[in-house]
Parts: sequence; C-alpha cells; structure tokens
Amino acid sequence: MSDWEIAILKSFHQCGGHSNLRRIYNTVGSFIRLTSDHLRDTRFGGRAAYEHIVRSYVSNLCEAGYLDRTNHGEYSLTIAGKAKIGIG
Repeated sequence: MSDWEIAILKSFHQCGGHSNLRRIYNTVGSFIRLTSDHLRDTRFGGRAAYEHIVRSYVSNLCEAGYLDRTNHGEYSLTIAGKAKIGIG
C-alpha cells in the first residue's frame, strides 16, 4: 500500500471515519509531506495537484474495499480500511 493510501485512510480515521473530500484535502497533510509540486495549481479545475492525487487514490481505495462511497463526495472507512491502518 502506498504512502498516499495510508495517509488518506488515516485522514478518514482522524475525521471520525466518515468525511467529504474537502475535509480530507485539509487533513491529509498531517500524514504526508506536501511538496511545492503537490501544492501547485493545475489547469484542471484550478485545484492543487495533490487534490487530484487524493481523488484518484480515494477511487482506488473504494474499488479495493477500504472506503465506501456514502454520498456524492462523501466516504466512510470500511472494516478492511480500519484494519489496514491498524485500528478497529
């Protein structure tokens, strides 16, 4: 599992196990070092590059069964996701 995946799962845990992407964007920097390249604006929607990275990994984590999509832009940790970061 990549550093990004672990950081994202830990961010969900820090947010109480359920969160929207905006909160995860604001939390993930506590678990992974964001470089100037991650923080640069992109031409795709004016988002910071790391936000695109997070969105991609969240999609992968859902497919792998570590997160469940509960609503548009909202996700929850699954039992497997909690186990992956050593909680639950």
